[in-house]
Amino acid sequence: MMIDTINLDDDFQIISPLWTGFALNKEYAGSGALLVELAQMQAGMPIVLNSGEHWVKKSKLDALLAHAKLGKASFTLTLPDSAVHTVMWDYTDTPISGQPLLRETYQSNDSNMINVQLKFLTV
Repeated sequence: MMIDTINLDDDFQIISPLWTGFALNKEYAGSGALLVELAQMQAGMPIVLNSGEHWVKKSKLDALLAHAKLGKASFTLTLPDSAVHTVMWDYTDTPISGQPLLRETYQSNDSNMINVQLKFLTV
């Protein structure tokens, strides 16, 4: 799996919510009639990856955090099944999170993280 230029193990599980690809806007007219507008979305599909109990080195997590801080409008996400998506980090929520495997006073680059979650939106 690859996020832009950062290689990751293929141990991440895709836990993306089901996405219909449609947006709906509704409002009432002054007469009380319901006005409905339905459109097919061109982008915006959420992609959420979770490492679960698989370990991710803190150095990789730091590289992902640095990448997210670049504020790129788009980059490439290549999934383990070779599917390629043009995405951006989902800044509407915390785009990257994780937990240390072991409680350490000072984490090093070799410290392991679990439950790493990466959130993207297709663009």
